[in-house]
Amino acid sequence: MSIQMPMSGPDFALSLVSVAAAAVMWTSSDHVTFSCGLAVVLAAPVVEPFVRLRVGGEGRTTATCLSLLALAAAVAFGFAPDSAALAIAALVVVGGAFPFHVIQEALRPQAGPRAFSLLLLSQPGLALATEILDPQTVTLGVETRTMLTSWFVLTALVQTGLALCRQDPMRVVFGVGMSQAALLVAGAMASEHGFTSEYLMLAGSDLGLLALTLLLGDMQRRHGALRLRPDNGLAEHEPRSAQLFLVAGWLCAGLPGGIVFFAEDLIFHALVQRSSWNAAGMVFVCMINGIAFYRVYLGVYCGRMIPGAFAKSVMPPLISVTVALLVAAVVIFGCMPQAMLPH
Repeated sequence: MSIQMPMSGPDFALSLVSVAAAAVMWTSSDHVTFSCGLAVVLAAPVVEPFVRLRVGGEGRTTATCLSLLALAAAVAFGFAPDSAALAIAALVVVGGAFPFHVIQEALRPQAGPRAFSLLLLSQPGLALATEILDPQTVTLGVETRTMLTSWFVLTALVQTGLALCRQDPMRVVFGVGMSQAALLVAGAMASEHGFTSEYLMLAGSDLGLLALTLLLGDMQRRHGALRLRPDNGLAEHEPRSAQLFLVAGWLCAGLPGGIVFFAEDLIFHALVQRSSWNAAGMVFVCMINGIAFYRVYLGVYCGRMIPGAFAKSVMPPLISVTVALLVAAVVIFGCMPQAMLPH
């Protein structure tokens, strides 16, 4: 049984640096500062295995080399924002567009769930897309934007397909999160009236993803490494965790009543104006994401549990309250989305 260790001092410091860099990336007013913040966000998961002194071989070398490619593209765009070719190259690499999604796939097992979660929550692809589409940067033509929209919808299809095939519940949740990240970039490329819908979906996706990773991380800490099996049956001994996971997951996947559902509706209308195929692809991705999430719920919480195969500890109250607040925020924003729209 593999139990997760608590966060050490270096881990905590690196997490703070990553959060601060994400804040700089999203609030910067010039391209160089944006590029520096983006570079730190991308570098944190690469540095994390070395901070923890993990023994790595060819896999870690591959992940590091691929991630350096993304770093180089991001930094190059920051110092030359008027180059359309460089902007497109940076977007598809940093955003993890197919086949560059292998960078994220190679980095995920080396970085660990915590560092990779922070990278996913920072949404560097969407941040870069909004920076590229800023009026002060290079102007992308309609055909180019439509091509990029289709490219990222295809990427979302690939990611949700991978999520549907995996047995590690955390990897499934990450796959759903990466497919939603690709849809966010696709929506930004198709949007003609700002990025309000993308920001709404960003808020809902991040809140839901954070809730799911907190719950799964707590389950792995107390029960050991989890695999999707019909005999896990943890709902019998973890009813509160099961209830929170079910509600958070459905809202994150786009169930009516949450902010993600409202944002997906806005993004769908932006996509359908440019291409009915892209809109159909988004609908299919959202449907498969819901199936993938429910597959995690069934494989972790449902079924008949093996006698004696459960932890004696209970869910820490802090995690329970935090997840409940995250779910409440998604529902509240979903009930009155107009409060988050510009007037």
